[in-house]
Amino acid sequence: MANETRPVTESPLLNPRPSSGGLDRPDVVVRKGRLTLINGHLTPQQSMIEDLLFLDDVLTTADVEHLLIRGNDPRPVIAIDERDRGRAESALMDASANEPFYAKPPGEPAVLVADDGFGAPGRDVLRVFRPRLEPLGRLRYGASTAVQLEFWRVTDTDVLAPVENAMMRRSLPLAEYVQADVDRYGRTWRTVEHMFDDHVSDITFPIDIVFSWVDGNAIEYQRARQAQQAGAVLGEGDDAPARFRQIDELKYALRSVHTFAPWIRQIYIATDSPTPAWLADHPKVRVVRSEEFFADPSVLPTHNSQAVESQLHHIPGISEHFIYSNDDMFFGRLVDPSMFFSPGSISKFILSTTRIGLGRNSQERSGFENSARVNRQLLQQRFGAVTTRHLEHAATPLRASVLSEMEHEFAAEFAKTAASRFRAADNISVTNSLYHYYALMTGRAIVQENAVVDYIDTTMVAGLQSLSDLLRRRNADFFCLNDGSFPEVSDDERTARVTDFLEKYFPFPAPWEVPS
Repeated sequence: MANETRPVTESPLLNPRPSSGGLDRPDVVVRKGRLTLINGHLTPQQSMIEDLLFLDDVLTTADVEHLLIRGNDPRPVIAIDERDRGRAESALMDASANEPFYAKPPGEPAVLVADDGFGAPGRDVLRVFRPRLEPLGRLRYGASTAVQLEFWRVTDTDVLAPVENAMMRRSLPLAEYVQADVDRYGRTWRTVEHMFDDHVSDITFPIDIVFSWVDGNAIEYQRARQAQQAGAVLGEGDDAPARFRQIDELKYALRSVHTFAPWIRQIYIATDSPTPAWLADHPKVRVVRSEEFFADPSVLPTHNSQAVESQLHHIPGISEHFIYSNDDMFFGRLVDPSMFFSPGSISKFILSTTRIGLGRNSQERSGFENSARVNRQLLQQRFGAVTTRHLEHAATPLRASVLSEMEHEFAAEFAKTAASRFRAADNISVTNSLYHYYALMTGRAIVQENAVVDYIDTTMVAGLQSLSDLLRRRNADFFCLNDGSFPEVSDDERTARVTDFLEKYFPFPAPWEVPS
């Protein structure tokens, strides 16, 4: 679905009072000749559902029988008897007199329903939608978030659909055409029996996400870190301010979940910092403190993200299948659970093209580079094979039971890392990449070959310059806005440019944000 529902951001031509199509509304503009709703808050999924419910209301009011059908992708499908096509068209034309609904046959131009109805006769598959535009970041939804209308023929012996769907061939014997009810989108719909039964290809288990986060700007944090850092031996860049400073990236990382991964069940924020001022109480977001999930709380406090990552599977209530991410990693467009897991619980990780390189861990290397080498040594001892590549900087899937198994198998390494208050040269990195290679070599993981990931160092001039291109394209499944340890630009410039970009890329506040 990610490719099909990619938002497009082109510079719009706006007219605040369009007369085309007879519409005279302040929330409708003309964009490249097409009437478009100004969108202030709807995510892609919410937009599609709102249009679906509008169509359901229109057809129900007009007494046009219709079925909700499961298509071949997440797009909802409404099926109508072709004998009711005229009544359905008239009803939608009347209801769209002041609504910018368009109908688009696959591969053909869209027509304004209020003027042209369903367009040329004989089209038995239509994508029906209201174009939407968020003016700040110019996030646009079009036919990619449309509802599909299909016109079916019912004969004395068969029901004939124009295209196959999730359960049916194009021809269904009339004797097998049994209708039933299904509850979806807050309503009860008529459908075909078994249409919405779980499929073997469905991912039905819950998936949570954990963000690790530190407010390095907090005075209390800075004092505590300085007090405990005396005598610690840190690797290259491990004590750089970039590792801890934050400019509310977490807020936008959570917005990316709300916008592009709404299927995630629960969001956990693993932190010992004060709760962000912008975060309100909400049932979907929970802040967890280290003492809640460290197996041995006596090793706390910690200033080591690798220690935190080694204990995530102990978070109370976390699902068996969960995703781990950092506050500088974002969902860039719609993704579904199959990006991370198979229906049989196989996790999928994204390899980077960057090689780990030769050489062993040493005090001169960064904690990131050291842990990759420690991971490699452990895995080679266990499996006799060498890991060669890092993972991409992107959200990554984990299973709690596999992590528990690893903690038992590598008990000394897990315990030593959990007890390291700062990154040490002999620490493991569980989430990058020990878990994934271990799961791969034990048959619980595979490489995700289809993900598109962008990595941008926002402390570099070239990195900041690339933000506008990313905003325009919006074609990455994931992107990371890294805060490098050796900057070319000032903190003020980076903060201003990154904040402006994030506000435009993720313009819609999530329901867990304190109203501004």
